[in-house]
Amino acid sequence: MLTSQLIEPLLSPGTYPRAVADAVRATSPLAVQIANRWMLGWPKTVKALLAAGTYLPALKAQEKQERDVLSSSQVTHLARHELMEEYGLRAGPPAP
Repeated sequence: MLTSQLIEPLLSPGTYPRAVADAVRATSPLAVQIANRWMLGWPKTVKALLAAGTYLPALKAQEKQERDVLSSSQVTHLARHELMEEYGLRAGPPAP
């Protein structure tokens, strides 16, 4: 799952409402990685999800899907993003 023992900090924490930022930080390192990926690649969509109040459920659903794929896959020769693509998971957040 994580490729190092270092835990990533949440990027652009000021973009999130404080309660959402705290909730993301309290989740797993995988969820923080997903949140950071979404913020870097799709900041407008992240802001729309935050405005709609659907960000945390979307993040938790994505984390569960990625965790399930990573823990159950027998494929070890693919990079993580290739594995997600192989299982049909999007890298970006869902549309609000």
